[in-house]
Amino acid sequence: MNLMKNLFLVIGFCLGAAAPALAMDAPTEIAGAKTVNAAQVVDLVDKEAKLVIIDARIAEEFKEASIEGAVNIVNTDFTPEAMAKAVPSKSTPVLIYCNGLKCGRAADAVKKAVGFGYTNVYYYALGMQEWKEKSMPVVARQ
Repeated sequence: MNLMKNLFLVIGFCLGAAAPALAMDAPTEIAGAKTVNAAQVVDLVDKEAKLVIIDARIAEEFKEASIEGAVNIVNTDFTPEAMAKAVPSKSTPVLIYCNGLKCGRAADAVKKAVGFGYTNVYYYALGMQEWKEKSMPVVARQ
């Protein structure tokens, strides 16, 4: 009986300790990148002719609705080679987004881009959640 009680206590402790980690949102700021909101994304698109927009979500989400002009590089596929193929130089402005703070894919991709030496990285932390809430235009792909 004591063994079962101890086992349940250990399992309960482990689950309790893991819950906060699972519930954490992605960071709103990442060192080496500039965080932007929807209005600032529109300004970037208007002002930065060479802006590369990267959607870090899975292919199905990207096809369903994405920001016009975005290319899809899932965060798990972010490699120096994938970035070099999509972004002409490490100083080219690049905007990275996903589904928002509950997603975390953009945060992961931004950290990787900064780590690869990209110097003009914009992090759209609120991503598609805010974009859709503000009724901003999206593109559906076949």
